[in-house]
Amino acid sequence: MAVLGGTAQTYQLRGLREDLTGMIWRISPFETPFVTAVGRTSAKAVYHEWQTDVLAAPGSNAQVEGDDIATFDSVTPTVRLGNYTQILRKTLIVSGTADVVDKAGRTTETSMQLVKLGKQLRLDIEHMCVGLNLGKSAGTTSTARVSASVLSWLKTNTDEGATGVDPAAADGTGTRTPGTPRAFTEGSLKTVLQGIFTNSNEEARLCLVGPKQKQVMSTFTGNATRYVDAAPEKLYAAVDR
Repeated sequence: MAVLGGTAQTYQLRGLREDLTGMIWRISPFETPFVTAVGRTSAKAVYHEWQTDVLAAPGSNAQVEGDDIATFDSVTPTVRLGNYTQILRKTLIVSGTADVVDKAGRTTETSMQLVKLGKQLRLDIEHMCVGLNLGKSAGTTSTARVSASVLSWLKTNTDEGATGVDPAAADGTGTRTPGTPRAFTEGSLKTVLQGIFTNSNEEARLCLVGPKQKQVMSTFTGNATRYVDAAPEKLYAAVDR
């Protein structure tokens, strides 16, 4: 194919306008399932506290009719727990000129960066809660306070590999010793789910796993007979009573 002599092509032209879309596509992952799922409350001190209580284990309880000599049960006090608040920060500085010049995809640089930093801060909070193995720290005048991560509060309903050690008190002060890496199996998951129900009479409503474990979890067979609810696209691997 030949080009006729004198044909004006884009390679020689000057003054061509750029073709830049007015949309900015965020390509980084932005999922914070733990922060999204947990409840929220307000803290009015740098050390936020709460109380937990337990019920006595069930046992034989048969009394003689008309018995007026009672033996009083011991009172179990509540457990007072707490965690330090942690300060997280993202900074931003934009010149006035950078805000007013014409830009693609945003009106002002400040507004776009504020939204971006807000999402990054949320990711930092998610990482602090479930991505780290941290015990709480009060901090000093020269060191930052640190909130205990979720792993510091779990000492039951766990299933670690060899050498794995749960926090001794599960009160936010200790950290977890990771166990020897091993395969993620349906049996280990069901062991933990059973422990959750047995110890708290509550069913687990949310399971958080990484991408690799999610693929493994998708292969779990569950019961021999399964059915799929087509509307919400959920797979049921248990039978309700």
